[in-house]
Amino acid sequence: MSIRNRAFVAGVIAAAAVAGVATSQQQPPSPVAATQVALPRTRADNAALAQARQDPVSARLRGALNQNKGLTGLLQQVDASPVPVLAPAEIGLLDTAEFTTRDRVYMLTVQRGEQIIEIYGSVKAYQSPLAAPAVQAPATTAPRGPRMAAARVPDAAGRALAQARARGLTNIRTERTEYGVDVTFNRFGAAYNVSFLCEGAPNCTEADAVAFAAGLQLIGGGAS
Repeated sequence: MSIRNRAFVAGVIAAAAVAGVATSQQQPPSPVAATQVALPRTRADNAALAQARQDPVSARLRGALNQNKGLTGLLQQVDASPVPVLAPAEIGLLDTAEFTTRDRVYMLTVQRGEQIIEIYGSVKAYQSPLAAPAVQAPATTAPRGPRMAAARVPDAAGRALAQARARGLTNIRTERTEYGVDVTFNRFGAAYNVSFLCEGAPNCTEADAVAFAAGLQLIGGGAS
């Protein structure tokens, strides 16, 4: 498995976990494979998604993507995604965008200076046949790299966290990783993971990561 594919899988697993549907405890081995389940979308999620589609910033970003000849076809891929696709609000960052989509999962990669930022979104998870209410990712999937222990958001990130919650992000968690910082959260009934690969680069704190996640804009997708 390539590094890019491993990164894609690792991000999806982290995104699914933040939805509250993944267990941290190892389950007994089962002769029956885990099944895929869709993450539910509530009326409140649908209302928030409809409101986000009317945001003028979203319309401006879509216009910039549509005019960028180097990104021909990207909007069609985005609109076909069942996952509401979040992207940076900085139009300049979209010039470096790489978009990958699979079954009910997407990854958008952009570069900001020395940082590489990977945005994963998913509307699916994996349910264990031994514990119907619990859903977990396959234990055999290798993550991108070893992760450090999860840490609480420091007090310095309080304003960024409040901003993120005001934007509709829930279940927000941050984690220092071998490569930088991960932020996981829920929005529009989907699970997201934003990975900052920024070891040694500036603006790579948990507060920076949460603020970036809070500023992500809907650019399409999410059709039922």
